Amino acid sequence: MRRFLLIMAIVFSLFSLTIANGVTEVPVYAYGDSDPNNAKAFVSMPTSGSCNKNWEFEFTVEAQIAQWVKWNISGTKWTWFVRKPGTYFTDCIGFTLYSNGDIAVDFDGFASPTYATGTSVNPYIDAWYAFGDKSEDVAFGTWYSPSELNDQTALFPDSEELHYGWGTKLWSKIKVVECNSASTYRDTGTITLTLKNQKPWLDDNGYYLNNLEQFVTDER
Repeated sequence: MRRFLLIMAIVFSLFSLTIANGVTEVPVYAYGDSDPNNAKAFVSMPTSGSCNKNWEFEFTVEAQIAQWVKWNISGTKWTWFVRKPGTYFTDCIGFTLYSNGDIAVDFDGFASPTYATGTSVNPYIDAWYAFGDKSEDVAFGTWYSPSELNDQTALFPDSEELHYGWGTKLWSKIKVVECNSASTYRDTGTITLTLKNQKPWLDDNGYYLNNLEQFVTDER
């Protein structure tokens, strides 16, 4: 009997908490190509009244919008085929970034391309990187060595341009000298895009947390 009463007390407490909180998830529908899985909705703060009088109560619509990002890059590898020593540069790669909030772009692990198949008289090729739209703009503009690139954090603030797509070209410059032995030289770095205004109710992979209802507040 005591166990039954204890179970009933726990159930009643949970039921009371649910009623007090008043948060209920409701179905979401979508128009056209919109995916209903990209939105969730809850109703909360129920109220009622009964009396011979006029009534007035507040009603709120709140939309918490997560930060999203869409990006595309036309390539993630440059492959040079160099017949003779010289200094060369190319664009080849286009990059477009879309988001509804601040985006940070970090570079890590970039280094000079290194002789990949044994030993060389000079095992490194000098390399630089630049950003810009036209060759004449970047040819004598700012070029970043790999170590300088690793120290860069590019911040793209929230803007109308970013919402509809900000784009540029990535440029590569190399200097091949007489003492670079014949073979392949290679380097690989990492570029990280960080969403700076993300909501706390998404996990690291961009999916809803299981306790989403805990983020429903009583703010008007």
